[in-house]
Amino acid sequence: MNIARWALIFKLCLIAALLRLLFPAMTDDLFDRKMLPFPTWEWSIFSLTSIIPALLARNPAQREELGDHIIILRAGMVFYLAYGLIGAIFAGKLILWVAAAAGSIGLLALSFAYLKGRAVVR
Repeated sequence: MNIARWALIFKLCLIAALLRLLFPAMTDDLFDRKMLPFPTWEWSIFSLTSIIPALLARNPAQREELGDHIIILRAGMVFYLAYGLIGAIFAGKLILWVAAAAGSIGLLALSFAYLKGRAVVR
């Protein structure tokens, strides 16, 4: 599987998720009313793309290719995890537990791939 393609899909989904997060506040400023609530189920769907690049890195070449995208992947996963946890705990949106789980599973898979890559180098 192509890690770079899935990393690009992850980046596009992250940009869409950030725009979706900012859209309710923007409509409140522009039109003096919220036209759309804060994201819930779509945030969870976007967060599921964070797991795929980390899980696909199986051999050393793919882990090296994943290393080129590791900073944005890790930042996106932390962002999905943080928003998912905050929304699930404080707003009471149960669907956001999917985003929190996807962010944490993605971070664990990314850490595992990184540690496995370092073990090969030694």
